[in-house]
Amino acid sequence: MAVANDLRLERIEEKLDKLSSTVSDLARIEERMLSVFKRLDRHEKRLDDQEDDLRSIGNDVLLNSKSVKGAERLMWVAVSAGASIFVYMMR
Repeated sequence: MAVANDLRLERIEEKLDKLSSTVSDLARIEERMLSVFKRLDRHEKRLDDQEDDLRSIGNDVLLNSKSVKGAERLMWVAVSAGASIFVYMMR
C-alpha cells in the first residue's frame, strides 16, 4: 500500500512539475507578446507621425508652387515690358 501511495505521489509530483514548467513557459510567451505589441504600437505611432509630416510637406509644396507660379508670371511680364520698351526706344 505504501509503494502504491509512493508511486501515486511520484506521478502527482511529475504532473505538478510539468504544470509549473508549462506555466513558466506561458509567462515567457506572454512577455514576448507584450514586447511585440509595444513595438507594434511604437511603429504605428511613428507611421502616424510620418503621415502627418507628409501632409504638412504636401501643403507646403502646394503653397510654394503657387508662389513660384506667381513669381514666374511676374518675371515674364517684366521681361515682356522690358522687350517692349527696348523695341519702342529702338524706333
